[in-house]
Amino acid sequence: MTDMNATPPRIAQSLAVVFLRDSEVESVTGDLLEEYREVQLDARGKWRADLWYFAQVLSVVGRVVWPGILAIVALRLLTFPLPGRTIPSLVPSPGTSILDAMVLMWIAYYAARRTGRSITGIAAAVTTGILGFGSFFVYAIATGPSLLLAPVQDPFVVVIFCVLLLIALLFAVVAGAAGAVVGRWRHSVQHRPV
Repeated sequence: MTDMNATPPRIAQSLAVVFLRDSEVESVTGDLLEEYREVQLDARGKWRADLWYFAQVLSVVGRVVWPGILAIVALRLLTFPLPGRTIPSLVPSPGTSILDAMVLMWIAYYAARRTGRSITGIAAAVTTGILGFGSFFVYAIATGPSLLLAPVQDPFVVVIFCVLLLIALLFAVVAGAAGAVVGRWRHSVQHRPV
């Protein structure tokens, strides 16, 4: 029994619109909605159909941000094993080094140039920044497993973690905005009618 009024999660629909090119939005989101309503709801039920929709949207996001994720992971792998060496940082916080800024500006440029929208560049930089921030803590926990107990031993660690995450997010937004403006401009120059 197909419910033609059923809708997937709004946040997933919004993400799809942000990360798709204008020329792709209608066809891709329409195809996803049709598959969601006509096949996935009956086969999986509402909750699992929503998960399926999210997975499809994450694959769209992944197609845009994978170069940034690859760059940030390579950056982490190349810089973490260097004890005693510091990487120039704009703010003494994880995910805010000058190298991070370069990666975030580049992925924002790439995404904005690809879609022609600044918001895509900023969203790509924030996504990359969050994953880069998370990779820092994965590495820290892998090298010092006792860090897992830190929030239990001192709950204020959670507040510190949240503040560091907020700093990294703001940093990603600013770096992403800088790269996105240039990417949007390049897109408009390349697609300007002659």
